[in-house]
Formats: sequence, structure tokens, C-alpha cells
Amino acid sequence: MAESWKSTLTRWFTVNRADTRDPEGPAGGRYAASFARVWDEIRAYASRQPRWQKVHADETNGIMTVACRSRVFGFVDDLIVWVSLDEEGFTRVEARSRARTGRGDFGVNRRRVLRLIRHLDEVFGRI
Repeated sequence: MAESWKSTLTRWFTVNRADTRDPEGPAGGRYAASFARVWDEIRAYASRQPRWQKVHADETNGIMTVACRSRVFGFVDDLIVWVSLDEEGFTRVEARSRARTGRGDFGVNRRRVLRLIRHLDEVFGRI
């Protein structure tokens, strides 16, 4: 169901995070591609983004942390991406983006997570 403009505006001023693991958050991704292909694509995607800096990447545990600096004010948000295999052998991607400061983020963190998942959907096709 589409979200009303009032609830979107309220969220922009009161929420400074987005997490695919939250019931009200954006959906994570599930792919038939191998863990290694998905991991490499996330790494490549992050390296192409302006103002993104990889802080930590642990391929063994499937965790990547990226510091994302905003364009105008230079605020830093933390993006964490988890890549794992689910019980059926498909590659699962979950992500959380959270502002370090402030009460609202104007939807930046939610859009960041949605763009990442949408990119992976285009490359690998969602299951």
C-alpha cells in the first residue's frame, strides 16, 4: 500500500535510519547468484559512489561498513551491509543506514538502502 504524503513527511523529520530487518523498513534482497558475486558487486557499487568510504569489510562474515558523507552539509551516515546464505542456499542481503546525528534525515538513509537493493535487483534479479 502506498504511503501517504503526510506519513512520508513526518518520517523525514523524525526518523534518521532505515533497516531492512525492521518490519516497517525497506525490504532486503534475495538472489540466486553466489555469495562471492553479490559481495563483489556490493564492493564495486560502494566504490563508485561519491562521498562513500569503506570503513570495514569482512568477507568471511559477510559484513561491510561504509561511511557516507552528505553532499551539502557533510554529515556522516553509517551504512552496514550483511550478506549471507539463507536456509535454501540463496544469497540474502540486509542493510542498515543510520545518521550519526540529528532527529530526521529527509529520507536520505531510506533512499540509500533502497538504491543499493534496487541495484542488486537489476544486476541479479530478485527471488
